Amino acid sequence: MKYIRGLRRCSVDYSALKASVSAYLGMTEADAATDSLIDECIADVTEAARFRCLYRIFTEPPGFLLSGEYPKLLEATRGVVLTVSTLGAEVDRLIRYLSASDMTRSVVADAAASALLEMYADDYESGIAEGLSDRFCPGYGGTDVRDVIHILKAVGADRIGVFMLPSGLMVPQKSMAGLRVIRGGVRRTCGRCVLLERCSYRKEGVRCYDRKRK
Repeated sequence: MKYIRGLRRCSVDYSALKASVSAYLGMTEADAATDSLIDECIADVTEAARFRCLYRIFTEPPGFLLSGEYPKLLEATRGVVLTVSTLGAEVDRLIRYLSASDMTRSVVADAAASALLEMYADDYESGIAEGLSDRFCPGYGGTDVRDVIHILKAVGADRIGVFMLPSGLMVPQKSMAGLRVIRGGVRRTCGRCVLLERCSYRKEGVRCYDRKRK
């Protein structure tokens, strides 16, 4: 299974995705009918998804990370990456539609969307830097879930259509905001380049900062 963000093509292990969906559903084994339903819901959600991700690298941690439980995460780090990812509004609409017509399918589709978002984000974010930690989201480990707003503002999440409601929920609902710490060197990427769509280097499968052509 593949998705494209800009011109960056990534892959997702389908078996791992199905296992993650089952875990979200609290299942260890699925009968044939349920297994088929999971496949169908993964296909439906994948078709509806419009994955987007933004990130920003800080060599000095933003202010909200200097208090509470966060400083424990920042020991011996070279930087902090704030990230926001979303599957887009169409997935939310799909799940709402199913909830009114087929509650069982809606529940499975919701689990599929959660698993897909996490795997897409993991795959995309793995290319940001060497030595990247696991993702930590506000609300974990005694931190305040409302700190999500600081991440949304820092990366400009409105550019990919992600907002926080007064209730504290993000929209689209299948969105995620978190942070990772860097314990290695920052890797250069093409994601923010103004020539991304028409780069001759990329067409040949290389990068300008490699200074080498195949």
